[in-house]
Amino acid sequence: MHPLRILVVTPTLPPPLASLRELAYNYWWSWDRDAQDLFARIDPDLWERVHHNPLLLLQRIPQARLEELAHDDDFLAFLHYVYQRFQASQEAPSRYSLPSGSTLETIAYFCAEYGIHESFANYSGGLGVLSGDYLKTASDMGVPLVAVGLLYQQGYFQQRLSETGWQYELYPANDISALPVTLMRDETGRPLFVSIPLPKGEVRIRIWRMLIGRTPLYLLDTNHEDNPLVEYRDITDRLYGGTIETRIQQELVLGIGGMRALRAMGIRPTVCHLNEGHTVFAAMEWSRQTMEDYAVDFPTAVEIVRSSTVFVTHTPVPAGNEIFATDLLRTYLEPYAAESGIPVDSLLALGQLPLADGSNFGTSVCGLNMAWHRRAVSRLHGRTARRMWHSLWNEFPEDEVPIGSITNGVHPPTWVAPEMAHLFDRYIGKRWRTESTSAALWSRIADVPDRELWQVHQVLRMRLLTTLRDRFHTFPAPSRLNPEALTIGFARRIALYKRPLLLFHNLERLRRLLTNPERPVQLIIAGKAHPQDIPAKEAIQRLVRTILEAGLEGHVVFVENYSLELARLLVQGCDLWLNTPRRPQEASGTSGMKAALNGVLHCSTLDGWWEEAYTGTNGFAIGTGEEYPTPEEGDAIEAELLYTLLEQRVIPLFYERNADDIPERWVQMMKNAIATLAPFYNTYRMLQQYISQCYFPAQRLRSRLLSNNAALAQHLASWHSRVNAAWSKVRILYVSTPQDPEFHTGSSIAVQVKASLGGLTPEEVRVELYTGRVQPDGSLCDIRTLALEFTHIDEHGHHWFAGSLVLDESGQFGYTVRILPHHPALPTPAELRLCHWAQPWTIP
Repeated sequence: MHPLRILVVTPTLPPPLASLRELAYNYWWSWDRDAQDLFARIDPDLWERVHHNPLLLLQRIPQARLEELAHDDDFLAFLHYVYQRFQASQEAPSRYSLPSGSTLETIAYFCAEYGIHESFANYSGGLGVLSGDYLKTASDMGVPLVAVGLLYQQGYFQQRLSETGWQYELYPANDISALPVTLMRDETGRPLFVSIPLPKGEVRIRIWRMLIGRTPLYLLDTNHEDNPLVEYRDITDRLYGGTIETRIQQELVLGIGGMRALRAMGIRPTVCHLNEGHTVFAAMEWSRQTMEDYAVDFPTAVEIVRSSTVFVTHTPVPAGNEIFATDLLRTYLEPYAAESGIPVDSLLALGQLPLADGSNFGTSVCGLNMAWHRRAVSRLHGRTARRMWHSLWNEFPEDEVPIGSITNGVHPPTWVAPEMAHLFDRYIGKRWRTESTSAALWSRIADVPDRELWQVHQVLRMRLLTTLRDRFHTFPAPSRLNPEALTIGFARRIALYKRPLLLFHNLERLRRLLTNPERPVQLIIAGKAHPQDIPAKEAIQRLVRTILEAGLEGHVVFVENYSLELARLLVQGCDLWLNTPRRPQEASGTSGMKAALNGVLHCSTLDGWWEEAYTGTNGFAIGTGEEYPTPEEGDAIEAELLYTLLEQRVIPLFYERNADDIPERWVQMMKNAIATLAPFYNTYRMLQQYISQCYFPAQRLRSRLLSNNAALAQHLASWHSRVNAAWSKVRILYVSTPQDPEFHTGSSIAVQVKASLGGLTPEEVRVELYTGRVQPDGSLCDIRTLALEFTHIDEHGHHWFAGSLVLDESGQFGYTVRILPHHPALPTPAELRLCHWAQPWTIP
């Protein structure tokens, strides 16, 4: 029997408590300890049972308790204090930097998942947690950013393990009435809908708003009765769930539906930030809207959208980039193409894989094609991404592939333990909360007495072990974990490249390491495998079986159902944070940054962020950044390196104690980690870099292209088409250089170049001398380029260019000449991906 109608009945808040509802409907509380304590004081036991969900707490609290609190002067005073702080945070001045006299306009931030808090199951791993931290930071800094995502009915799964260690998944439905979301309505008060065309008909999309401090997150939902097809209702069923067609449907709703939702609410962004390939259909819809807004054709609209789109790739391996069969995607884009008037082949061409037959559409390729501002998420990942996508710019050297990098960060107020935060307040000063990028402030960690820092850390370790025992399900039971033992944490999404079994490579050696009665070590492991990643599920099962079969109970536990709550406990309470990715397959990684904020030492291969952050005194490195011919060889070597590192450095350092039983050198390394890592590896620095390097330049370039009725954009699109048509006729015909192979410092090389421009003008190309030091393999490094000046046209219609290069350094140098398209609006010379290099026959 099903009810005709469902009602949500909640207690009535007495007037003195009215501000509790506003606090509960804004996730600002999730990074404010006083606000969390306020809700906990209402009913501590219920607060734990509702998993720290204020809205659910207020729904379930007895009316009598609310009436009691309404007459509790101490509670009301605390409520007034917290609410005043909340209001001050909403009105605080902005904390980001721009050129003098400039303003930052609206940025639309698209992502498939958001890890705001464990009470909102809308994330699967690092990407979601990063996006959640980013929105909180945008609120703190007053950045005019709006976010767009999907409201999943079941979100990501809850992990359970069978008796044999096999992961299975539970999908409890999200109760929207228990989430702090507000249904957006039109001016008549009716729910606001947008729609997109799909092959079986129109999909109508509801819009919900969630507030993350000052940052609105708009969540799209297809699960309602206005969609008669169950298939279309189920589009927003599960994060990364369903079939390949479900994924296409989700991404069309997120991208096309997301841009339409912003438009329906009167939000017109000047910059779009697209995270991963899941979001790229937003660029297609923004192009369509641009055509309407400025009466331009599709190629012109694409140039405008490219100028103001930021695409961030988070994936360092080709297999991790989503690919759709073109024929299948065509069936989904044809209704949209018919509605928009854009040829479907033009849409599909945006994701055409390089050197392919057109049978596949790459979402990351589309993102790279539709953005002039491209970023990877760490310095090493930038190099990896340039190598991985070199085929898109195959006429250019790898280091000129226009993909930069901004290293990820974490949101300190979310991840610093309350006890550690109080310690920072006393010795660093409360400004660490608002000036998190100040190295001078963080250097004050040296002033903290060793005893105090170590005592706080011991409290956090004890809380971790106690909470695991009391509230989490582990394999085996954690009752035998030792509160005095060196505690190593390994918690992350379980994937084979992360090598969760590396420490188990030599079981006998691991057993000796863990069970030494004088220097005991224990390992806490947590992580979910993607439901369809069978090898990762098998790795979890092998891990659990190994713990039992090798007799490691009491020394190793696997904690079920990894969540943000568990992550906070682990990065705050472990002694050592272990990370073992196979280089260079970790794009960034942020869990080690969270650990470092709490003085937990990071031990990792030199991959992702650790490759640039490790100094030798702020943690531990497994190896020196080697890459191996085969995974098996690398695993064997790095397992040996890890055992040796633990046996000879980590464990002795931890157990080396002074007369007061304090590991002085370990504590010094904790201080080094905080002082060197906290000022840089945070989202305040990260967001400021996106503003300076991407958002503001994109906004300025968009403004230039749109001025005078988009005249420059139309010129750029026309020029782009003309250059593409002419480029096959562009040639370097002759290069005149000195014949003498030896020169002295201070002398110069005079170069003349004769070129055929195929109908282009000298102003539309750039002829360059390209020079650098010769390496042993004959390639060039330390590159310098010099633009050659146009001099004249000869009687045959050929164009001549000339210039000279001063040789101000000694050594062996080489040089060549190239010709590139040139337009003042292009951010880099490589944007058209066209280049001709001088051939040997051009030099006499």
